[in-house]
Amino acid sequence: MATQARIGQAVLGVLMVGCALTGLFPKPVPLLFAIAAVGTANAAFPLMRTFGSALLGGVAAASIALCSVPFVTCSSERFTEVFTCTGDAPTWHLTGTVLVAGLSGASLVLARITDQ
Repeated sequence: MATQARIGQAVLGVLMVGCALTGLFPKPVPLLFAIAAVGTANAAFPLMRTFGSALLGGVAAASIALCSVPFVTCSSERFTEVFTCTGDAPTWHLTGTVLVAGLSGASLVLARITDQ
């Protein structure tokens, strides 16, 4: 079971790095993917599992908190420098934050399974 969970962690880490590097998501979503990938890498090792799990939980919570912010800020002229507001960037931002939250949550579950 532990070997399968580590393989799952590796797959999730590759997905996170791939999403961060594709360039489809506006800032700060690639940064969230990169932090989640670091948390996944840390959660794969027994010594760092607690830190990695805490990092993954924080990224998941931050992603959910940030998912709707561009829709609110892009409706005002004041906050356009915080998030990219051109084209369908708010939709890509929402998609990216939901993806990073889901991948972080899945990695967190795998880390907890491996811990048992």
